[in-house]
Amino acid sequence: MKKIVILICLSIQFSCTKQKELESIFIAKKNEYWQYKDDCGSSHVYFKFNKKRDYDKYLSKPINEGKGFDLFSNDGDLISGPRSWSIKNDSTFVWDNEDYKIEKCNPKQIILSYYHYKEKNRKCKITLNKVLDK
Repeated sequence: MKKIVILICLSIQFSCTKQKELESIFIAKKNEYWQYKDDCGSSHVYFKFNKKRDYDKYLSKPINEGKGFDLFSNDGDLISGPRSWSIKNDSTFVWDNEDYKIEKCNPKQIILSYYHYKEKNRKCKITLNKVLDK
């Protein structure tokens, strides 16, 4: 009985450690952004996932304005609702209220998958590539 309790405690500790490790990969530093690409849609946006488990959306600046990114989340015309993210079960990224399977996760690239909302058997992939604003 004592061995079972120890095994359960160790598995809980390992699970929490893995979840914290995954979260730390998603959290962007000051000059880091995640470039978003969905193979079932098109979008040229960037995201920053924050420690508070919220996120911001960015657009790259027009070429004539130089390099960098402009905050898009609350640009005056559009006020978005709560923007939340979390990790559950060490394999699922919860983005707002949608679940995405974590296919790959390292400090340079994250790949998430989901099933298309209209075509139930169509698996879609979201690729997040880390970019730096120097």
